[in-house]
Amino acid sequence: MALDSKISFGLSAVLAITTLAASQTFKLQLAETKGMTILGGGLASAFFMFLLTAVGNLEGILLGKGFELQFIPEVAFSLVVSLVVAGSIHRVSITVCLLLSLAILFFMNSISQRTYASPEVVPKVEKKKRR
Repeated sequence: MALDSKISFGLSAVLAITTLAASQTFKLQLAETKGMTILGGGLASAFFMFLLTAVGNLEGILLGKGFELQFIPEVAFSLVVSLVVAGSIHRVSITVCLLLSLAILFFMNSISQRTYASPEVVPKVEKKKRR
């Protein structure tokens, strides 16, 4: 069940801010061990997902329902901001964040294509009967 764009924007913005606050609050603990640096990258990639959703919903509210996210302004902005957040935790977190964010972007795109893409109509070709 999909949420309204305004509610989805508010929810994703709150989750992005909460994820950012949690990553900065536990920055020292996330940088201590190898497993925690990987978790820090995962936390930053979750921030990417929430930020991208918030930006997309905000543009949908301001510019209309038919607006689509583009790679260069919106996705690149969200990815750079999430990589900066991951970089504030640890250098390894940047790599983990990049890989997980690209995977999240792939799955978000495939879900969007299944949900919102119009089905292609293939014209039927009738064969002529031989006499």
